[in-house]
Amino acid sequence: MKARTLFCLSAVALCGLAWLVSCSPPDVRMGMAPADSIKLSYRIVGKGKPLVVIHDGPGYEKSMLYKGFDDLSSQMRVIYYDQRGCGRSEPIAPTVSLSVEDNVRDLEDLRRYLRLRKMSLAAHGWGAVIALEYARAYPKHVESIILIAPMSPFAPDPEFENVIEKLPPESRERIAVALEDPTASMVERRETIMREILPSLFFRKEAAEEIKFDMVKLAPDVNLRLGPDIKTLDLFTVLGEVTQPALVIVGRHDISSPLRDQIAYADGMKQADAVVFNGSGHFPFLEENSFFLNLVRVFLRDRSVPTLASAVRIP
Repeated sequence: MKARTLFCLSAVALCGLAWLVSCSPPDVRMGMAPADSIKLSYRIVGKGKPLVVIHDGPGYEKSMLYKGFDDLSSQMRVIYYDQRGCGRSEPIAPTVSLSVEDNVRDLEDLRRYLRLRKMSLAAHGWGAVIALEYARAYPKHVESIILIAPMSPFAPDPEFENVIEKLPPESRERIAVALEDPTASMVERRETIMREILPSLFFRKEAAEEIKFDMVKLAPDVNLRLGPDIKTLDLFTVLGEVTQPALVIVGRHDISSPLRDQIAYADGMKQADAVVFNGSGHFPFLEENSFFLNLVRVFLRDRSVPTLASAVRIP
């Protein structure tokens, strides 16, 4: 299947798929899974084929994904987990290893613990790195891949590297105050930056207002430690090694990564389509939730993107 890119102009194109939705209450399980001498917090909703959801970051957590993905539980088993040192997973000491490779091994340990033979992966933002590196290392365990607002697959572009410059003036002011505070540690300063950035990643402000950002548990130490690795990443050169069917979902107004860079994932992988959500920023699963859910259901069922009556293909 040749990679193609679609511009989605409205959710009407998939409205005929309402028969896929069930209103039955989800079956929820939570626990801690052992992974390479640490423990990872996980949450499972529903039954059926497994879809493992990988959160953004580094240093964010799984709870912001619930509202976007839980409704899939009527057709499949949705598995969330907090990455190493994040959310409700076991905190890690400075002496404990923390790298991309560690995160990939953690996902494999989670798969083994939950006894999953094969799974689909849905990865948000930075989570795309973990998903793709896992798919390369353990291809027989990955059925399909969904990348949502993935970070750029290229080495950082100076034009887009500093997201802070795109924030509202009041957010930039609070960050400046934190950075100039001589009593604040590097971890405290990084947490301020992370908290100020989060709301601004939404295009639809009403969707942002539904999120209790002060309740999101951040791991700024994880963000700091993985930062240097991210700055040297160049995933595009290895995308051709990813052979599983893939769907790339892009928010047109995402300030965290250039639109062209996110679409490049579909160009680099062997079986990939990209769909641009015109009414979203970095959180298409929250900002255009119904459209997102219907598209994901069809992709996971058919391993392809449906032809959309209201979509225009980009050459």
